[in-house]
Amino acid sequence: MKKLIALIALIILNLNVNAQAPVVYIDYVTHNEDVTSWTGASAYYTNNRAKLLTLAPYFQLKGAKWNMQSDYTYLQAHIAKETGTLITSATNSKTVLRWLAEDMGVEMDPHSHENVYIYPDVVKLMDSIGLAESKMVGGNLYAQPNGINTWTALANVNGQNGIIFPSRNWKPKYMMGGGTPMHVADINMYGFWNPQSMSTYTVHDITQPLVHMGVGCPIKIQDGSTVQGIVDSVRTLINNVQSGAYPQSGFYFQSIFFEQGDLNTTAFYNKVVTITDSLSAIVLTGKAQWKTMKQTYTLWETVYNKQKFQWSCGQIASGVEEQSLVDNSLKVFPNPNNGSFIVNLDREIVNGELVLMNLLGQKIYTQHVDYGKNTIELKELPKGLYHCILQEGEQKIASGKIIIE
Repeated sequence: MKKLIALIALIILNLNVNAQAPVVYIDYVTHNEDVTSWTGASAYYTNNRAKLLTLAPYFQLKGAKWNMQSDYTYLQAHIAKETGTLITSATNSKTVLRWLAEDMGVEMDPHSHENVYIYPDVVKLMDSIGLAESKMVGGNLYAQPNGINTWTALANVNGQNGIIFPSRNWKPKYMMGGGTPMHVADINMYGFWNPQSMSTYTVHDITQPLVHMGVGCPIKIQDGSTVQGIVDSVRTLINNVQSGAYPQSGFYFQSIFFEQGDLNTTAFYNKVVTITDSLSAIVLTGKAQWKTMKQTYTLWETVYNKQKFQWSCGQIASGVEEQSLVDNSLKVFPNPNNGSFIVNLDREIVNGELVLMNLLGQKIYTQHVDYGKNTIELKELPKGLYHCILQEGEQKIASGKIIIE
């Protein structure tokens, strides 16, 4: 009976997928890296703590989901500093991490560089704070053969025991990451699968107990990031899903990453708030939903019946010719074309104008464009290469090249 119900649910899911594009799931992911700033002068820790006390309620108000992944240094600082006058009614008489988890719905998972404490040791520190046991590995180097400190040790059917706390055994169910040292060859994919080994990481092997949860394109909020750039990256993903450039049967989860310590800078904190406002407006369209990693994993495990899915960031489905012109805010397809093509604009602009110029720099065509798909008919133009410029008023926003054959 259970198999029949699962089959019916899968059929219904496939019918829904065929009827409309799948929802994109999004959340924030933060790391507390292994840096001495946390355990040093208390101002760094307390300033950051103050930011948490205002950001978490704001996320909750907006429906935004947050996955906080802590390394051992931050957890040690939390254990040492969360005493006395810090614990007040502002956190419901709890330490800040317990308040975030129990009152604000922030998901807590371990993160470890495994240079001192390995993952079961970090989980032991979380135990001492009173945090519910995590089942997710918060980041992994997928092809780093460094002895005991590998994801393959955690994939053991019996789990792994700690080094600092050898009596603590931990057996996770899934992991996010798929990184490399200095992030030079990371796996940036959507979907879920069971990695076979370090050398065949993307090979799905159902006999392996640990699941990889793909978190999509690398979208990271940094000091140099712009609100528009981050939001446009999410819009690009949604547009690819909605247009069919990404498979309609896929499962898309996108994390937006930032370092928790960066919240200490007021300008950075305000940037995160503004991005949240814009992403929440997108969620209201119904094309995206805020989901924690655990919620997303549970959806895949139940509704999607653990179907393997893999799709690389930026890969375009066969038969869909779509080429980014600059910053993914403007796309044209097909390209090359016969003079009839569509310009897809992934952002709202005021007085948007598309300008075509020949190789001599002469303006040969202009057309008003809006958010979404704009049809261009230029079959009378000679075959050749043309420069395409998107302007907002007098300001140039994007540019690229198109080929008319």
